[in-house]
Amino acid sequence: MKCHECNREMTESMGDYHYLESGLDNVFLKNVCLHTCECGESFASIRGVVHLNAFIGRTLLKKKGRLVAQEIRFLRKNIGLSAKMFIEYIGVNKSTFSRWENDKQNIDKSNDRIIRLIYATLKGLPNDEVMLLLDDVFKEINKKGRKWQINIPPELLGQQGCGGSKECAA
Repeated sequence: MKCHECNREMTESMGDYHYLESGLDNVFLKNVCLHTCECGESFASIRGVVHLNAFIGRTLLKKKGRLVAQEIRFLRKNIGLSAKMFIEYIGVNKSTFSRWENDKQNIDKSNDRIIRLIYATLKGLPNDEVMLLLDDVFKEINKKGRKWQINIPPELLGQQGCGGSKECAA
């Protein structure tokens, strides 16, 4: 594969990747195909991004402790809602929501629950997962939100190694 910056051949290797494209700074993909160039350009080949983002969303729903700014924004964007529409669903004013998404104010417990239920509903989560939220996770949400690391295993991504590289072939 040629580098789009310098047109040199890129090297392929398998490794872990910090998935910043998600909008979250705590998501790491394990054992994915990485393309790197001598000029400094690099990227990962990620299969099934929609499936991956849905998995991240479901993982966030199960988080014990309140959601933080990046997580609220991720959930909203992952269900395809504008801030204006999301605000209407939650029933808060624009300023409050902006402070949540921009990490200027911590979300309260009841609105955290509403956001999780809106996400679960619009994603069509099965009733047993929603019941798990209600019975288990919601009891823990009163704890202050904190960041945590999300590690995505390679089997979730269906990674089969890199293209033609002997080093990456699975």
